[in-house]
Amino acid sequence: MANECCFEHELEYKSLIFNGGTMNDADETSPDTIPLGSANSSLRILGWLLPRGDTDEYSLTFNVPKDAYDKAGKAKVLVHLLTDNSNTPTGNRFAIRLSSLFARANGVVNISNLKTINKFNIQIQKSPGNFKYNHYVIEFELKDIIRAEDFALLSIARIASANDYAGALFLSSIEFIYLSC
Repeated sequence: MANECCFEHELEYKSLIFNGGTMNDADETSPDTIPLGSANSSLRILGWLLPRGDTDEYSLTFNVPKDAYDKAGKAKVLVHLLTDNSNTPTGNRFAIRLSSLFARANGVVNISNLKTINKFNIQIQKSPGNFKYNHYVIEFELKDIIRAEDFALLSIARIASANDYAGALFLSSIEFIYLSC
């Protein structure tokens, strides 16, 4: 259970970072890779491609660490995305949704507790060239009150946007940031 003896001045932010290999998609069994520098490069980035029109959820589950302390709903999620739009001129915006679900230790995991946050109108920036990627960090503030040892589910989905970017987004990682003592 959460450490109740923490004082406000002793709290610090910590994070858990999940790469594409720790996420799943209901329709695919393994993540994608994209080359860095050229099409035949042996340097690859692991993640998930989210093409326009994709309705899949890209999810991960974990347990909130024992040092977590959050009675004020101050946890955050950072979603890291990449784009290479050097050859895809149509559309200059995208939108994504974060869904989160937390269940107490020895509690019930219940879909009715799922919360969603949409981020719209995220502007695409022109890539400097093929196999050179723009990096986007999209921040979501969770209003969930989390506790140590909670079961956690985080899920990302691409949603329709005005002037929707025609290319794929590349989900490279998700970072869960929490208060710790």
